[in-house]
Amino acid sequence: MAILSDVFSVCLLVLGFGFVIFWHELGHFLAAKWVGIRVKQFAVGMGHAMFSWRKGIGFKVGSTTKEYERRAKELLAKETKDAPDKEYTELELFHAGDRLGLGQTEYRLSWLPIGGYVMMLGQEDSNPEATSDDPQSYSKKSVGARMLVISAGVIMNIILAGVLFMFLFMYGFRAPAAVAGTVLPGSPAQIAGIRTGDLLLTFNGKPQHDFTKVQLNIALASPDEPLKIRVRHADGTEQDLEAQPIRRDGATSREFLALGVAPAHALEGARPFEFGKDPEHPDLTNENRQIRPGDVVTAINGQPVLEPGKSVDADVKNWVAFDNALQASHGKPIVLTVRRKDGKTDTVNVDSEFLPGFNSPRFAIAGFELRPTVACIIAKDAPAFDKLKPGDVIQAIAVHRIGDATTAPADVKSNIPRTEFTDQVNSAGQKGQTVDVTVLRADKVVVIPDLHPNYSLPEDRKGLGAALGYDDSHPVIAGVLDNTPAAGIKNRDDLKGGVIKAIDGKAIESWYDVRDALATKAGDHTLTLALPKSPKPVDRTISLRPQDVDDLKAIRVTSALVLGDLPIVRKTGNPLVGLSWGVGETRDLMLQFYVTIQRMIGGSVSSKNLMGPVGIFHAGSRFAFKGNDWLLWFLAMISANLAVVNFLPIPVVDGGHFVFLAIEKIRGKPVSPKIQEYALKFGLILILGLIIFVTSNDIGRFFGH
Repeated sequence: MAILSDVFSVCLLVLGFGFVIFWHELGHFLAAKWVGIRVKQFAVGMGHAMFSWRKGIGFKVGSTTKEYERRAKELLAKETKDAPDKEYTELELFHAGDRLGLGQTEYRLSWLPIGGYVMMLGQEDSNPEATSDDPQSYSKKSVGARMLVISAGVIMNIILAGVLFMFLFMYGFRAPAAVAGTVLPGSPAQIAGIRTGDLLLTFNGKPQHDFTKVQLNIALASPDEPLKIRVRHADGTEQDLEAQPIRRDGATSREFLALGVAPAHALEGARPFEFGKDPEHPDLTNENRQIRPGDVVTAINGQPVLEPGKSVDADVKNWVAFDNALQASHGKPIVLTVRRKDGKTDTVNVDSEFLPGFNSPRFAIAGFELRPTVACIIAKDAPAFDKLKPGDVIQAIAVHRIGDATTAPADVKSNIPRTEFTDQVNSAGQKGQTVDVTVLRADKVVVIPDLHPNYSLPEDRKGLGAALGYDDSHPVIAGVLDNTPAAGIKNRDDLKGGVIKAIDGKAIESWYDVRDALATKAGDHTLTLALPKSPKPVDRTISLRPQDVDDLKAIRVTSALVLGDLPIVRKTGNPLVGLSWGVGETRDLMLQFYVTIQRMIGGSVSSKNLMGPVGIFHAGSRFAFKGNDWLLWFLAMISANLAVVNFLPIPVVDGGHFVFLAIEKIRGKPVSPKIQEYALKFGLILILGLIIFVTSNDIGRFFGH
């Protein structure tokens, strides 16, 4: 049944996308008919006709054109006594068809269900010289009439977007609430004072109805002007804040501006599409899927919570309670009481893991870097599948020369931080080398030999297909970052691979102990270390500034548990209210499209985020699986964006034709066919180049993971 549902969703997407384009062409058609232009064909789809219909001929498999011409020629031959095989002009055939009472327009459904077109007499997009002297010709109509015909498709798409949004809001749009779930340490959001559980009410005075709006408005914010944000804290008080979205240090070229805030979740099982994949998918570890679709959390560490899903306020309070329990866990599991889908009660233990800072791709505590662990295996075809295991602590990597896996390794790195490990793996993958990985598994040292790092990752990197975490249970120093308190320790180069045994005389067992001990005060602290090159423990002094202590206190933890969205349903039973909301959404989407272009020109948004037909269909299929509300939202968004794209001043699209008409109105005569031809060729090259570019983006996006 799930497969049938998915197929049905994709079919709805294809039909819906086709309908959006049909609606655009219907605008051109209706406007052309209204101003008296002869429309030869109105086609849904491209290519040869599968079925067609014409007044006076009726329904026909294939095209009605041959039958239309046959009847028109018979009439002309009868009227003029010409030979039956005489060739007549197109206009002679049209006028004969009119006298026979045959319809001027062939309505056709073509084989390729993509796009559509309206073929008007005296107008061809690719041939500016395709004019006609017939009074019903496009070229014989006034500039104003032609402007109406050209712009009618865009107008119809705007109307469609508004109507679809109206239906969406009457049906009910279920989206993630605009609630701050996780605030990254050191992020603009944290610096501004945004807290976990805050409801993000407005950005620059504009309401943020759900988290999709929050993400979009942050991504398209000005890189030079801070956002004015009004929030409602979990205690009910409201506050005005300012935060400047920025691109994170080390961000990839596809990343947008960010504030460092992620959405909150409800304490219930995610629906299958919220997993991003099937809950049974091998990519998901047991830690991810402990709470499954239909499950509901009823208590945290024995303390009852409010019934999830009853109200946004209840879900926010539950999320804040869950986050508070995580932050207070000190690396120990928190216990959730769960009511399973079948009504039985169960308990699950949820582990915490350190959350990297907003601008800290290399997570560290006072400058000490941690060793990596294996969080999960990404896919069945990953080199690490069935070899590395979730929970493995990575102790060393050995890189072999090409084709020389049986001899001594060319390079061995022990106790290295996560970034250095991934760099070693990527380098080996780029060179076609193999690696041995030494791990600590259940307190036993295990060597996994001859792994091929050939798994494709973003930014043309190579990997083993293993997502990594941090070894927070063993206070082993994997590295020391520059310009940090740890960098000031005497003989810092000797620290690598060392174990922190005590701080200020207090025993240390985990990195949580390290953080807590150093966060007690600024000034000097005494570290007792077991170093690889020292036969007995040694003491070293680390000095902390007040800012360093604040940074330690700001360190946060998260969990790998997959929970459901914290939803908000935007719904109205009043069509006028729904239409008002729909008009607002359409306006905002169109303005955001123009802002996106402006940001790409300014450099704050990368052109690599552009999608082509492949990307649009892929995104649409994901939205279709999320439910009818998200499918409606996607189609309305596509309709609004199609209106903007079609009205850009680029030759070939409607906006380019409109520019030519505006010039003709000003000059009193059309632009010369030669200039139009060159402009159209330039526009065609531009469009084709853009299609190639965005399609390569799509391919890189889908096959680069």
